[in-house]
Amino acid sequence: MNTDKVPDTKLKGIKLIVADLDGTILRDDKSLDRNIKSVLIEKNVPLTFVSGRNAHIIQDYLKELDITLPYITNNGANMFLGNTCIYECPIDSKELADCLHILVKNEVAFLAYTNETIYSVGYQEGLDGFKKRLIGKCEIIDDANIEDIVSESIFKVVMIHPDMERVKDQLNSVCDKTVCMQSEGIIYTLTSKDSTKGKTLKKLLEYLDIDSSSVLAFGDNYNDISMFEVVDGVAMENAQDHLKEVAKYSTKSNEEDGVSYFIQKNL
Repeated sequence: MNTDKVPDTKLKGIKLIVADLDGTILRDDKSLDRNIKSVLIEKNVPLTFVSGRNAHIIQDYLKELDITLPYITNNGANMFLGNTCIYECPIDSKELADCLHILVKNEVAFLAYTNETIYSVGYQEGLDGFKKRLIGKCEIIDDANIEDIVSESIFKVVMIHPDMERVKDQLNSVCDKTVCMQSEGIIYTLTSKDSTKGKTLKKLLEYLDIDSSSVLAFGDNYNDISMFEVVDGVAMENAQDHLKEVAKYSTKSNEEDGVSYFIQKNL
């Protein structure tokens, strides 16, 4: 991996760029890479998002970059075209119920996501920050009960807990179709095993009829590894070490506008 200019022959065929949001194309203050819009116009290459975020908190960034392509949310559990969900992969309801009972037993606070509603159980300061970003964008139900949650199509459960590695092992031990994974830092997510960024990225490429060799992905965290297994990846300077190990290229940090820097220098 390197941030130096790579041979034109390796990147001249790029027809699409896909990018994670937080820690990647977003700076720490949650504003977009300052140069990305002008660079995309100059290089005449389209970009779309492959994010762990809920669809409701991606909309402003889609508008800012005039993105009309499909975009991936909830770590691959959903793909949208505009406001229409064109692919979804909810968590198996039986396994979801088993997992939520384990979380409650271990006093782990969590948020459970449908496309329209966020169910909140317990309190954790970090999760409260997630909820605040969604105020006014979708319905939020506090102190929800498990029966109501499992009656819905749930695409992602987000958890934060100091002993989450132990709880993760408990969750994964009772599941065949569902997986708990570290998403970023101390944040963990529960999703269907069939919904990863990489698997849904494959569906996006099929939808657009674009070969994986023509796509470049930017990311920074654990949940971006599956993307880099599908297309060539560019790891941010601030990325997790394991992601850097599987990335083909690297670039400057999100605070240094690393996405636009790499595109400007190499495409």
